[in-house]
Amino acid sequence: MDRFFEFVGNHPILWTLFIGLLVAWVVYELRQAKSGARDLSTFEFTRRINSGQSLLVDLRPTADYDKGHIRGARHLTPSQVDPDAKDLLKYKQSGILLYCQSGLQCGEVAEKLRKAGYADVSCLKGGLASWLQDQLPLERGKNK
Repeated sequence: MDRFFEFVGNHPILWTLFIGLLVAWVVYELRQAKSGARDLSTFEFTRRINSGQSLLVDLRPTADYDKGHIRGARHLTPSQVDPDAKDLLKYKQSGILLYCQSGLQCGEVAEKLRKAGYADVSCLKGGLASWLQDQLPLERGKNK
């Protein structure tokens, strides 16, 4: 234990960085738990898409959606997601799959939907960037 305190005393910058990263990670995990959303791997996300029971929503800007999106995705910007919209209410119990570019915007939209009573809201972990990294296909075309 004495060596631990010696290390901390000799390396205050490293120790401060470690504590900062630890706190950031805990805050991130608590926000994820609070939102009620689950981050799914590309494998699990693809499995859920293929089941055909969930609504797939692309949260990226329209220009990015038109350049390429996951097949079958409906385009909505985060500000357009209305939990009371008739087309979303159909999926209140069966599930909604969300993705954005990097996976960061999904949490806010998922939290909004969970607060409105949506039972199953999931996000693509790492967003479309992880989808492309796993070399999965995109569909190109205009907004549906």
